[in-house]
Amino acid sequence: MDTIFSSASSPQKSAIKIIRVSGNETKKIPKIFSFEPTQPRVASLRKIYDQSNNIIDNALIIYFPGPNTVTGEDVIELHIHGSTIIEKKIYNVLSSIKRFRIAERGEFTKRAFLNGILDLTQAEGLNDLINSETENQFKISMSHYEGALSSKIYLWREDIIWLLSKLEALIDFSDEELPTELEQIFNSKVLKILEDMKNSLKYSSYGKRIRNGFVVTLLGRPNVGKSSLINYLSDKKIAIVTDEAGTTRDIIEVIMDFEGFPVILNDTAGIRNTKSQVEKIGVKRALEKAESSDIILILSDNEDFAYPELKSKCKKFFVHTKSDLKILPNKGIFNISVKENKGIEKLINAIVSHLKSLAPKQDAFLTRKRHIEAIKRSIYALNDMQKFDLNINPEIASENLRIVAKEIGSMTNTIDVEEILDDIFSSFCIGK
Repeated sequence: MDTIFSSASSPQKSAIKIIRVSGNETKKIPKIFSFEPTQPRVASLRKIYDQSNNIIDNALIIYFPGPNTVTGEDVIELHIHGSTIIEKKIYNVLSSIKRFRIAERGEFTKRAFLNGILDLTQAEGLNDLINSETENQFKISMSHYEGALSSKIYLWREDIIWLLSKLEALIDFSDEELPTELEQIFNSKVLKILEDMKNSLKYSSYGKRIRNGFVVTLLGRPNVGKSSLINYLSDKKIAIVTDEAGTTRDIIEVIMDFEGFPVILNDTAGIRNTKSQVEKIGVKRALEKAESSDIILILSDNEDFAYPELKSKCKKFFVHTKSDLKILPNKGIFNISVKENKGIEKLINAIVSHLKSLAPKQDAFLTRKRHIEAIKRSIYALNDMQKFDLNINPEIASENLRIVAKEIGSMTNTIDVEEILDDIFSSFCIGK
């Protein structure tokens, strides 16, 4: 296997950059750059030279012998000055050496997985941790990186293996029946696993929203203040605000942090009957976006909060804009004024309070489609198994348990298809 190298820090110019090298040939780095070897895990200052014996930099070198490293292999880090030309010179030297090459996206983490340092859910948690921008994204991705989801999956797997072992024994001694007491324990374990998996599936939408963002859509007639509100909240003039009705024709998205919750705010076309084909498309898209939202803000600048019927049962907040002109006394309505900065904080607090109410009391969530699909297939197999008498058809029950074991195993370690690995790790940044 090639020895790989890449920057483990920002590609921009900076005071310090870190170039990480990992692989079997890592021990050759001192010879390649003409410096004295360093003690393991001891930061040492060394002058590094190119192959013509020209000095490249005065760098801090740290050598980490495998297998107890980030990749499970020998690793060296070169802490160089952050000049792009210094980095380029080092790359040129390493690229000219046989069996050395620049790492592909996510290849360091992929090697950590292949060498048993991380399982797949931890690797995915690490990627989410790197990309997290809000407090709740950080908490969940850190818990996955630390192994919270892995622990839950391993507990399921242990129970499935225990159940399989009992069934295999029953099959081997086919003239005997499963003892009544053991059969009760068996059924109890299956029901517990089923309940736990169904709960995980139930809260998977919350996990996905924490990872990708809760969708909040603004609906209302033209000129009720949707664009003004979204401009105010984002502190940017991203939407056109004029006295002319119908200026917003398409969905305008803004990603925001509401007290640790990632929120995707959607400004939409004003809802009204119109002869303009373009505006009709905008209204259609607005209603479609509302249907797939977690929260809808119904905006009005008067007492009329009528809106087209929606199939979505998501949370709706009624927001009276321009309350600097008139306040509506209705307790179920939020009075706000962008012009005078009134009532907006109260509205945000209500949105945050609702999002908090959705949170389950656990820190291990199914956040990815492949997790959800694996659990769905596992639930189907467990339900199917219960249709048959264990003593009459132990082989069928055993086969269903093998399906479950394979599905939940695929979430952490047991992967048969190389393309799945490539798909997961290709989403990582260079150097991870």
